[in-house]
Amino acid sequence: MASTQKPNLIIDESTLLSRKSVCDILHIGMSSLDSSETYKTLKRIRIGRHTFFLRDDVMRFILSHREGGAE
Repeated sequence: MASTQKPNLIIDESTLLSRKSVCDILHIGMSSLDSSETYKTLKRIRIGRHTFFLRDDVMRFILSHREGGAE
């Protein structure tokens, strides 16, 4: 019989980013984040009244907008 256990997911304080943390990383203001395509593009996690983003999703978003330069 195959095991149906899900892999353990380790979430610490660096896994979830608040909206303010995302703004600090992207160097934009809160109102810019709320009205931008960034906010619509990034998947969000809602816990009560609070909104969080996965650090990996934010980093993927940043890398997807990288352009120019030599590799």
